[in-house]
Amino acid sequence: MQAAKLASMPSAQRPAPPILSDGVITLRIARPTDADDVALGCQDPLNAMWTTIPSPYTVTDAQDWLGKQPTGAAWWASPVWIITTPPSDRWGGTIDLRPDGHGGAEVGYLLAPWSRGHGHAARALRLACTWAFSALGLQVITWYAFVGNDASRQTARNVGFQVPNHVFPRFAAQRGERRDSWIGTLTPEGLAAASRLADPRGAYLGPELTRRERDVLGHLTQGQSNRDIAIDLGISENTVKNHVRSILEKLQAKSRAEAVVIGLRQGLTSLPS
Repeated sequence: MQAAKLASMPSAQRPAPPILSDGVITLRIARPTDADDVALGCQDPLNAMWTTIPSPYTVTDAQDWLGKQPTGAAWWASPVWIITTPPSDRWGGTIDLRPDGHGGAEVGYLLAPWSRGHGHAARALRLACTWAFSALGLQVITWYAFVGNDASRQTARNVGFQVPNHVFPRFAAQRGERRDSWIGTLTPEGLAAASRLADPRGAYLGPELTRRERDVLGHLTQGQSNRDIAIDLGISENTVKNHVRSILEKLQAKSRAEAVVIGLRQGLTSLPS
């Protein structure tokens, strides 16, 4: 659903917070039962070193954080997801967006120690940013990290963030102290280009999408609902559902969001300008 339509929609009618997946990781909504794993992951020395979470970190901190997470319509103003790696549904990290109300947002994330070393951070960042550009209509997403956090900087660059080597002195605060930082920005064009480069398979070699399926995929990339796609294309909503089902089967995608990610990587669609 496009951002303008979403903003004008009454809160009670806004869709439920989306679950995103690329077939390797899944981003879901936070739950109170995540508290023990959140506490364990946030007690990791690297997370204390590179983020602004409390240190030392306790289960009470995790419970307080989970209790403050937005739900329902309020979630859309400050999206937060839990990073999981199916078939496990265990908390493996967190990623969130902080929209500024003017076409931009800041993104932040952290991973549990048991989730590192598999490229999950880049996957989560790519999924969240792809969704934000299409569903929220963002023009730019900003990332920052404290100087020395080379892993986070490389992850951001791999996803398409432009991160100059310039150091911004005392840019951000961490538990009462100012720290030098790196800053990067991501545009829809940068994300699409990096996504294509990241996929070693090159051109799409699976079953060919029909012209109408490509049209529908393009509208999915814009974050539109089946009803909106039906109106724009002049076809029935049931026909749209059939096209979406066929797209998912052909791209071997488990969700609409995953189909968009695959479509972007394979050059089958592009993010709206």
